[in-house]
This record gives sequence, structure tokens and C-alpha cells, in this order.
Amino acid sequence: MRARLRGQKTHYHHGDLKRALMDAAATLIDIRGRDALTLREAARRAGVSEAAPYRHFANLDELLGAVALEGYEMLITDLEHAGSARGVRDAYLAFAGDFPGRYALMFGPLADRKAVARRREEVEHVAELTEEAGGLATLHGMASLRLAGLAE
Repeated sequence: MRARLRGQKTHYHHGDLKRALMDAAATLIDIRGRDALTLREAARRAGVSEAAPYRHFANLDELLGAVALEGYEMLITDLEHAGSARGVRDAYLAFAGDFPGRYALMFGPLADRKAVARRREEVEHVAELTEEAGGLATLHGMASLRLAGLAE
């Protein structure tokens, strides 16, 4: 049995480490883009050790997948509360403008297989919700052009 110092913690406790890591990752992605995120940086921003993220995510791809799926949940909630075709259009474009890094992550390549399978379902749901507002392809194109500075 190892000796320990008085007051030394014998177990890890952060509160909600997974949530803290996802928040840190989402913020960094929205500000600096997907390529700026590493597990080390997420841990630093969450105020935990570099090893701590591995308690919830096997690798960076799993963290990216979790952030992308949470983005879909946020977008779907916004679309469901929009109320009209115009409201759906505005909500979709606002989400893309407010969370550009996360939006790019959601619709970009993902290496996490679990997230890829669930993402297909989420995209189908978004497509259904946007059908009367011009459809997902149209709204995605509009949002992409706006993010690239090619449309208003």
C-alpha cells in the first residue's frame, strides 16, 4: 500500500469533467477552428491534468464527435422552436453564424465511428425540419456562402 501525505486526494473529482471538456472544446472550435483543438488544450482549458480527458474520451476523435452531436442537438432544438418556415430559415442561418467552428465540424468529416452513425440520423432530422424552409441543401449552401463572406 502506498503511503500518502495528509490531505492528499485519493481519487479524482472534477464535478462534471465530460461537460467541462466538451465546453472547452466547443469554445475553442468556435473561436479558432477544429484544427486548434487537442486533448491537451481541452484539458488545460478545463483546468485538469492532461490525462484526465481519457476518463471520458478514448481520443480526440471521440471528443470531436461528441461536440458535433451536441451541436446537432442544439440546432434541432432551435429549429423545433422556430415556428414558421421563415423562422426555421433564420434559426438555421443564425446557428451557423453564431457557432461557425461547430457548424463546420458538424458537416465536415468525422473519424469517430459512433458519432458518424448517429450523425446520419441527426442530419435526416434536420432535413425534415428544414424541408418547408427551402430544404437542408439550400440552407446549408446559404450558410456556407455567408460564412465564406460571399453572401449576406
